[in-house]
Amino acid sequence: VIDCEGAVVTDSYLATLQDKTQNLQVPTDRKGTGELTAQLEPDSDFGITISKPGYFTLTDESITTKGFEGDTVRREYTLTPIPYQLPVYVDIVYYDLDKFVIREDAKEALDKLGEMMNKYSFLDLLVGSHTDSRASDEYNITLSNNRAKAVSDYLAQYGISADRIRLEWFGESELINDCGNGVPCAESEHQLNRRSELVLEAFPDPTKQYDIPQELLDQNFCDPEQIFEALQEELRAIPTIYFDFDKSMLRSVHKKELERTAIMLNRMPNLMLYIEGHTDQRGSDEYNQSLSERRAEVVKEYLRARGVEDGRMEDTWFGETRPVNDCSTGNCTEAMHQLNRRTELRVGKSSFSYTGRKKKVDTMEEE
Repeated sequence: VIDCEGAVVTDSYLATLQDKTQNLQVPTDRKGTGELTAQLEPDSDFGITISKPGYFTLTDESITTKGFEGDTVRREYTLTPIPYQLPVYVDIVYYDLDKFVIREDAKEALDKLGEMMNKYSFLDLLVGSHTDSRASDEYNITLSNNRAKAVSDYLAQYGISADRIRLEWFGESELINDCGNGVPCAESEHQLNRRSELVLEAFPDPTKQYDIPQELLDQNFCDPEQIFEALQEELRAIPTIYFDFDKSMLRSVHKKELERTAIMLNRMPNLMLYIEGHTDQRGSDEYNQSLSERRAEVVKEYLRARGVEDGRMEDTWFGETRPVNDCSTGNCTEAMHQLNRRTELRVGKSSFSYTGRKKKVDTMEEE
């Protein structure tokens, strides 16, 4: 039994070897070199289970001595640590002023979460709810608590039990902008604060021993990023940011998408973000090169203001050289030009790690 670095595991683990042909347990012994040994009966089938706290449980039912001509059956198993509370997806739902009712525009995101949680039993949901700065601190704590519970109540229709949803509520203590008490702000800026942050976490219970999920058997569990990337491909979590003609200003809808990206990056502090700016094919090459740079920079600037360090964002710009639709012949519709006016985002590995859940600032007992 080896670890992710290929070294023989010399400290303790539990190994159970079963003779399936004779239906009895086979005694095992640890040699001085760390190898696990046992005496196997000929013409028999065996199964072994290896477990260690904090590591995925290993099971192999394929061991056999039937038709075996040698005197030693050898196997090598890798014990891999469980990446507890690994964030794999982030979304945000928003609320009307002084309300905690789930809006129509939030249901698509919550429906996706309900489907994913039903599909993957090793995923749980963390809900962190917030308010804007209007009303008293005490009132806003209660309001954010109600917003968190509204998410849990909505997911109950998918059969998601409450013990798979962890609720946190912060009132107005974690505003994402400068719209504090008495500060004049546009309603669109207040709206960004009236939110529930939704974080799907893999292997959420640090006290639980998990088996390697059957859906992810082809992933290298020594590298948690592979788990993250496998689920990202299905969830399509990283947005593409689109721009108006000849503009580099962020649209309001994309600010909400970048809020999701910021949460993901802040919870995974060694994940890199690659930002690529593009334009449509109207205008000169030189002008479009500069415009694509501004489009990449505005995304970077927004995320920088949300606490993402410069060193974790790498931006490049391509002008009109990489269009989604080739409009050089002048036969494109405006919708086709729009797909070219974009900033693409993708995440990649630096030295992958992640942070656990942030601390709740206040609590309230449910009735």
